[in-house]
Amino acid sequence: MGRWKMWIGALLTAGFLLSGWAGTAGLRVAYAARAPARVILRGTIAKVDPAAKTLTVKTAKGETVEVVGTDKTVLLIVGIRRPTWNDLHPDGRVLVVGKRADGKVEALRIGVRPPVRSVRGVIAEIRGNQLVVDTGKGKVTLVTDEGTRFRIPGLKSPSVKELRVGDRVSAVAVGHWDDLWYANQVARIRPAR
Repeated sequence: MGRWKMWIGALLTAGFLLSGWAGTAGLRVAYAARAPARVILRGTIAKVDPAAKTLTVKTAKGETVEVVGTDKTVLLIVGIRRPTWNDLHPDGRVLVVGKRADGKVEALRIGVRPPVRSVRGVIAEIRGNQLVVDTGKGKVTLVTDEGTRFRIPGLKSPSVKELRVGDRVSAVAVGHWDDLWYANQVARIRPAR
């Protein structure tokens, strides 16, 4: 009788374990079917259609992924308070958080960070609030505004008015889609001779 109890106990335990495993596997499959996987996509914008709220993103691996937006998609673009789909441009670096749907990515959030550049050179021309800087490899137009910080040795509150053609400067600027660079900071390294 002892052997039968042992066999029955082993069979009941095996049945219990298998039914429990199958039950949780079934739950996992059902949950996976209901909840789409969250996707984080990084790359550059290859193409934008603002009217259709779609964009094509090229990843670092060379893949192209179609991204579809909705009315609930949140756009975040550095330097723009209330961005719209018209503010998205090709070659912008983008981060998309969304979910896979029908072979595409349905965007929950789209973040764009414009390029940042360090510029060093000699001021070739000053046009109002714009500085044309000759870097030795070409000319770069820097736009200054009330948010630009100027650093000029010996002056407490310098502005663009204290800069002269021929001054050697170093600047940090943010690029935008109009081919201008908006200066965050401009420092005079050496005055004009």
